[in-house]
Amino acid sequence: MVWGEAGKRLQVPTLKTPRIGVDARPLCHPGTGIYRYTYELLSRMCPLGGEWFLYSAQDYDTAALNLPNVHHRVAGVPARLRASQSAHLFFPRWTRKDKLDAFWGPRHQLPLMLPSGIRAVVTVHDMVWRAFGETMRFPGRQIEAFFMPRALKRAQHIAVVSEFTAEEVRKYYPKNAGKVVTVAGASLLQASTFSEKSSGNYFLFVGTLEPRKNLPRLLRAYAALVRECPNARKLLIAGARGWGGQDVAGLVQLLGLEGRVEILGSVDDHELMRLYAGAYALLMPSLYEGFGLPVVEAMSMGVPAVVSRDSALSEVAGMAGLPVDPLSEGDIRNALRQLDTDIQLRTTLGSHAMTEAGRYDWHRSAVRMFGILTGDANPGRL
Repeated sequence: MVWGEAGKRLQVPTLKTPRIGVDARPLCHPGTGIYRYTYELLSRMCPLGGEWFLYSAQDYDTAALNLPNVHHRVAGVPARLRASQSAHLFFPRWTRKDKLDAFWGPRHQLPLMLPSGIRAVVTVHDMVWRAFGETMRFPGRQIEAFFMPRALKRAQHIAVVSEFTAEEVRKYYPKNAGKVVTVAGASLLQASTFSEKSSGNYFLFVGTLEPRKNLPRLLRAYAALVRECPNARKLLIAGARGWGGQDVAGLVQLLGLEGRVEILGSVDDHELMRLYAGAYALLMPSLYEGFGLPVVEAMSMGVPAVVSRDSALSEVAGMAGLPVDPLSEGDIRNALRQLDTDIQLRTTLGSHAMTEAGRYDWHRSAVRMFGILTGDANPGRL
């Protein structure tokens, strides 16, 4: 009860608790960038309030999201039955049953029959299928081509992870340009919370081993560097095997780089941060990225990066990045030689790294997304 002047009782409206549904399928794929984005935002948004309903076709680890206001709806469809696509059959039924006010699709899709009264927000991480479709599996490209345009049309807001991706959406879907808002990713861990320091002194690549990451050109450029500078720093490669027949070990052997290149495979979060902490520079001359979490993660440890010119990567790296033409092995080799031999250049780039990383913060992004989902007029405000 609230009282006003002269002891008069005031009528204060009760604010409705927003009921928010989420396509939780990305949580089924730990280790991917979209998993990280979805998990980090959810783990911060759910405690802000509201009633949350996480929908998935298959099981995922719910431990970190077992909160009183979080409900998990899992259909348990076997992967062999195309669980991801069949989810569109039962997601709409759940949205009606749960009386949702809003729905968030964290990866390019919204349920096809989402009720019209629900506020819909879809996150677009990249436009790979439009810009570099040849670097994707054919089924994945077809799925994107079918679901993304429909999601963009249905959504009230299109959340993108970088200004680069925002421009890509505006270029390919100009009719939806007015819906675009930016909700970026951030670092896995800040250097101030990581006590271990490595004595390593190596180049580092982090990413799934697939065509879009441009590893063959990077390895050939590195081989050219080693021929010119036999004492060049080693190269460590961390990341799970992807698709596309990327025989990285075979190429390393073919180029005579045994002993100079170490393939680590998939690593856990703690090991990843240890690798960042000891790196001389991160190498990420990808053909296409919508954001580039490894760049932010490396910069948060004071490590600069070699990145693709005129891309989301160069946007993210800012003054801590050395830009290259990803299609030119010579350009990549020259950048590696510059960094390897010019310690002052590395020091200068590294001096900007933590400042550039500070532009990205999971909590700020979570607050912004929460505001977008709940219709807050000022999404950046708690």
